[in-house]
Amino acid sequence: MSIASRPVRLRLGAALLLALLVAPAAAIAQSAPAPQVAAPQAATLSPVAQKFLATVRANFHQWDLNHDGVLTREEIEIDMQNPRIVGEAAAALAALKLGATKSNHLADTRTFTPADFDAIERQLAERQKLDPNFVRYFAAAVKKLEEQPRQLFVEGLPRLSAIRQDFTTDCYFLSAVGAVAQLNPQAIVRLIAPNRDGGFTVTFPGRPAIRIPAPTDTEIATYTISKDGLWLSVLQKAYGIIRIRTEPQQASTRQPLDSVGFRTGSTRVMELFTGNASRGISFPAATHKPLDGQLIAQTRAAIHAALRDRRAVTISSEHHAYAVVAYDPQSDLVTVHNPYDRGGVEKWIEGPKVERNSEGFFVLPTARLVAAFHYLRFEEGKRIRL
Repeated sequence: MSIASRPVRLRLGAALLLALLVAPAAAIAQSAPAPQVAAPQAATLSPVAQKFLATVRANFHQWDLNHDGVLTREEIEIDMQNPRIVGEAAAALAALKLGATKSNHLADTRTFTPADFDAIERQLAERQKLDPNFVRYFAAAVKKLEEQPRQLFVEGLPRLSAIRQDFTTDCYFLSAVGAVAQLNPQAIVRLIAPNRDGGFTVTFPGRPAIRIPAPTDTEIATYTISKDGLWLSVLQKAYGIIRIRTEPQQASTRQPLDSVGFRTGSTRVMELFTGNASRGISFPAATHKPLDGQLIAQTRAAIHAALRDRRAVTISSEHHAYAVVAYDPQSDLVTVHNPYDRGGVEKWIEGPKVERNSEGFFVLPTARLVAAFHYLRFEEGKRIRL
C-alpha cells in the first residue's frame, strides 16, 4: 500500500464511523411522536355554533339586500317576511333579529358585517360568553321550527298550555289570550278565518278585518309560538298592526310582530278578543296600602264570578303576567298559569315554596295571591265601547 493512499482510506473510515454514529440518532428522531399542531378554531366550537356561523356566512350576501356589506336590522325585518327563507337559514336570521332588538327600545338598532361573525367565532373559540347569545337563540329557533305545526288549530280549539314564551316580552298578551283560550276557546276560533291564498283574516269584535299572510319560518323562529297551531302567531301579528295604527307616537319597525313581542303592554288586551269590557283591582304591592280582609274578599268574589261565567282573568306581578284559570271555593285555592316557566318554583313569592307543574300551573290561597301580586284584571259581562 502506498503512502499516498492512506489519507483516502482514513477519510473513508472516518466517514463510515460518522455514518454509524448518526444513523441511530436519525432513527430515534423519526420514531419520536410528531409535535402537536393546534387545531383550527372551528374544531373547538360546538356543532350548533359551527352550524350557526356557517349558515350566516352562506346567506349573508342574500340577506344584505342592497349588497353594501352591512346587514341592517331593517333589512333583517324585511327578510323575515320572505316565505322562501326557511329551516336553518330562518333560524339563523331569527337569532340575528333577537340579538339586534331590545324590548321597549325599538328605536335602537344594530348592524352586522362579516367581520362581526369572525369576532364571534374567536370569542367562542376562546370560551368567552356571548352577549347576546346568538348560538342559544339559533338552537331555540331550530327547535321551535320543529315543534310548530303549520295548521291553524291542530285540535280544533286553542290550548293555554300549548303557549310557551321564550325571549320576547309579550307575557301580557299571552296571559290574556291564554285565559280566553282556557275558558272560552270558541271566542278565539271565531276571530280567524283562513283565506284561499294560505293567509288569514282576523276580525276582532267591533273592528275592521285585517288580512295576515301565513307566518314565515323566521317569524315562527323569532316570536312566541303555540304548539297546537298557528293561531297565536296570526293573532299577535294582527294586534301588532293595530298597535302601530292606534299608537303612532310609539316606536315601531318594519316587522309588526315587534310591536307585540318587544313592547310591553296591558292585560286589558283581553277586551280585544271578546269585545267585553274589563276591570282591574290593585293590590298592596302596587298601592302600598295595608292588606285587609275586605280586599281579599273582593278579589275572591271577582275571581269566582268571572270564572263561573267563563270570563277571562289575569294577574300580574311587577314584571310578569299570568292567566288565572280556576278557583276552588272550598279550599279557597286559585290556579294560575305562568306562560314562561315550566316545572320548578315561583321563587319570587315569599313564604312556603310555590311549585309549578310540568305545564306551568300552580295554586295559591286567595290571601297569599293578593299579598304577592300587584294587579288583577277580569273580564266583565258588558260590551266595550270603541
